Amino acid sequence: MSVISKEFHASRRKLYAERMEDDSVAFVFAENELPDKGDELHPFTPYANFYYLTGFDQPKSILKMTKRGGRVQEVLYIRRTDERMKRWLGVVSTKESVQAETGIERVEYLDCFRDEITLFGWPGAIKCVYVDMANWCGEDHLTQAQKFAAELRMKYPDIPIRNTFNDLALIRQVKTDEEIALHRKACQVTADGVKCMLSHLRPGLYEYEAQAYFDFMLKRANARHAFATIAASGANACVMHYSANDRRMQDGEMILFDLGAECGYYAADVSRTYPVNGRFTEQQKALYNVVLKGLEAAIAAARPGQPKNELAGISKDVMARELVRLGMIERPEEISKFYFHGSGHYIGLYTHDVGNDDAPLEENMMFTLEPGLYFDDLKLGIRIEDTLLVTRDGCEVLSASIPKTVEEIEAFMQAGGEAAACDLP
Repeated sequence: MSVISKEFHASRRKLYAERMEDDSVAFVFAENELPDKGDELHPFTPYANFYYLTGFDQPKSILKMTKRGGRVQEVLYIRRTDERMKRWLGVVSTKESVQAETGIERVEYLDCFRDEITLFGWPGAIKCVYVDMANWCGEDHLTQAQKFAAELRMKYPDIPIRNTFNDLALIRQVKTDEEIALHRKACQVTADGVKCMLSHLRPGLYEYEAQAYFDFMLKRANARHAFATIAASGANACVMHYSANDRRMQDGEMILFDLGAECGYYAADVSRTYPVNGRFTEQQKALYNVVLKGLEAAIAAARPGQPKNELAGISKDVMARELVRLGMIERPEEISKFYFHGSGHYIGLYTHDVGNDDAPLEENMMFTLEPGLYFDDLKLGIRIEDTLLVTRDGCEVLSASIPKTVEEIEAFMQAGGEAAACDLP
């Protein structure tokens, strides 16, 4: 069940319908559960655009929207609940209960979905079909939507089929107050988890032991992970998507965390790099502040009208100048030895959310900034990332309560942090 009001989802369907041509029909699929080991299934997350339009999160569901004469008809097709689903899964959804839950005017069982599609055979009945087809699954795994589009092409070759993925991506770029509230909650849960983890951080722990404190705080808040946590100490921090989290941390090292909570399917994404023993060495402090200055410069430039794709360059230029000043490089362009990725992405129902990276920022957009430098010879990787909300005249750092400056980090760790807040020894 959606934690956002059904009025929100109805407003999203209205925006989507405005982009549809007359005498057209659109389909958006929740997609299917994916098998795991044996008879297990991976936890199901509905396809984001389907959830965005409906607020319904049951697999195999389909939203159909038909537009004729300027009038839009909505139908949500759902699985018919059987005795096994009731007994083993606790799923009891009827047409009436789902209609009340979602506010969608008509709810039907999937049994009749195919029968209604035969109407396409009527001459001139439908002039265009929209199917929302995300394309990141690859050729080896066709989605429910892709299979359906291929079937339509075979049966009705004269009817144009348009991929409407980008239409919804553009709508999702700007957040409503309800969405922003969930992002705030996700950032607060993330902050609580990082502080709990930081208050227990010490040499001799394994990376996964540090991560466990973060995991506990998410579970206590009934939140999910927005993505798999990176807890990368020493040289592991120079691996961009390190995931083993199984190394024992040593005194004098730093550990890079990239993590985030998800609340109501809306994500937070934060990176922090901390000294394992609570104190930076002079070299660690100097290099850490290079990255922090890069982040702060981009944050200062973020406001409505600023092209989003220019912010990475702002961070990079600042860090390059600082590395020249420190004698780490001779020319600014040599920063490419230590900087391997972009600096930020939209965030929403996906951690790396959809949207036009070339667009200027608008009020109520959500995105991250994440400059980083990686020094293989020093066995040191530093990344600092915040989740940001574009405001009327600048931006708000929603993850600002997580210790970030050298002074904040050392003071927090040397004072024992806030271990009592975790209810853990």
